[in-house]
Amino acid sequence: MKHYIVYAFLILTVGLQSCKKDGPNFTPLASLNVADAVIGGRNVKLNTNVRDSATLYSYKLFQVLAGETPIRLYPTNNINAPYFNETKTTVNGGIYSVFLTGTASAPESVFVKDEIPPFSRDSIVRVRIVNCSVNSAPISVTLGSAPTANVFSNIGYKTVTAFSDIELKTRIAVGGNVFQIRDSAGTLLASYTLPATGLVSVASSRFKNITLVVKGLVGTTTGTDAFGIYGMTNY
Repeated sequence: MKHYIVYAFLILTVGLQSCKKDGPNFTPLASLNVADAVIGGRNVKLNTNVRDSATLYSYKLFQVLAGETPIRLYPTNNINAPYFNETKTTVNGGIYSVFLTGTASAPESVFVKDEIPPFSRDSIVRVRIVNCSVNSAPISVTLGSAPTANVFSNIGYKTVTAFSDIELKTRIAVGGNVFQIRDSAGTLLASYTLPATGLVSVASSRFKNITLVVKGLVGTTTGTDAFGIYGMTNY
């Protein structure tokens, strides 16, 4: 009987040690926001993900394995001509963005690690601008409610600004949700109205961060590559 008790105790001890070794394994992941603003481009896919795409003049949030991360973004019509093909060092839980720009025959890109600021004020949205318009001179951004006061100034091609606080109260001043792109002389080039509802909107963007992507060709007013702005969510 004594030997039986010792034998049972040994089995229980080994079993408990095995349970400790077989605990949950978590895969380290990073977030990657892909904005596709390539002139004459197509929707893009990431690595071996054949299901999801970042559509042209829009964006898609992907997840990638953290560490030394191969990132290959290619147009759906030509897997052998990627717009972006680099290995980046990413950290577990890190948030990154890649802005695809240039032209389909000469693509360019901007890769950034997003530093999302904490919120300390009520009824605001934090906004940043990225200039992906390949033929634009440096631009400024004003609000429709104060068209002579620059919120952002001298944004050159492929520049990503820091996030800036924009008031977004329940009662918005007339033009307070209208972002205007202006050239160095103050001439209005295009505008973007943050809509009332939707994924990127007044209703969903309070206490959050959004990026406004300047896209297309200055001087082009119609068609897919028309100059303008589109919004993308951050966190």
